[in-house]
This record gives sequence, structure tokens and C-alpha cells, in this order.
Amino acid sequence: MASNYGERNGNWKGGRRVNGNGYVEVRIGREDFFFPMATHRFYVREHRLVMARHLGRCLQPWETVHHKNGIKTDNRITNLSLQTAHTHSKDHSQGYLDGYEKGLVDGRDHQIQQLKQEIRLLRLEVKQALSRDEDAQKIAMEYCAHRDG
Repeated sequence: MASNYGERNGNWKGGRRVNGNGYVEVRIGREDFFFPMATHRFYVREHRLVMARHLGRCLQPWETVHHKNGIKTDNRITNLSLQTAHTHSKDHSQGYLDGYEKGLVDGRDHQIQQLKQEIRLLRLEVKQALSRDEDAQKIAMEYCAHRDG
């Protein structure tokens, strides 16, 4: 009888899914160093895997990985901290909202910086294109006059 797990399953989405609690899970193979952290279906919560890879070791079951901004799918290492279950619970009860707001701002700041860099690159590309094409220069001047006028 053929197995319907993994790539052989018609619902296969590349080994990445969001579980019922809102955490991202990724499928890893038996040969992966971090396989001992996986479930019996070969899935591991992505935030735990990111932290384990960062530390270069498997996490212990009693170690908790906390999302600083409260967004369970934001698994950037800068948004994660390793804690004990006790510390994690204490942090949540002593100001989760403050940490959430700070993390949310940090995430937004990161996105804003990425967008600013993208805008700089696009402006440079436009300038280079305009310097090569006189017709494009005229169109750009007309657009700017129309937009500003």
C-alpha cells in the first residue's frame, strides 16, 4: 500500500503549513541534524527550528521560543528569544502588550527600510534609463509637470 504522506499527497504544499494554533510548521527529513525535534509526521515548528539552527543545537522540550512581536508567523531570528516556560509565562503576564507593540514597530521599521532601499534602486534605474533615452526624458518631464500642476 502506497503512502500518501509528503510529496505523494495531492494536498502537498512544499512541506510548509500553518497549524491550528497559528504557528508555521516545516517538514524535515530523517537526515536533518534537527530531526529529533520533529513530530512523528516529520514536522517541526519553524520558530523552534530557526532558533535551533541559530544556536547550532537541538532545543530541549522545556525550552520555549518567544515571538517578541506576538506574530506567530514572523520567524525572523531578530523577532525570537529563547526562554524557559516559567520566564515565558512571566513575560506574558508582565507586559505582553508592551513587547508586542515594540516588536510590531520593529517589524514595521524593518519593512520600511526594505521599501526605502527598493525605492532608491528604482530611482537609480529610472535615472539611468532617462540618461539613455531623450524621448523618455520628455515623457518624464510631462508627467512631472502634470502631476505637480
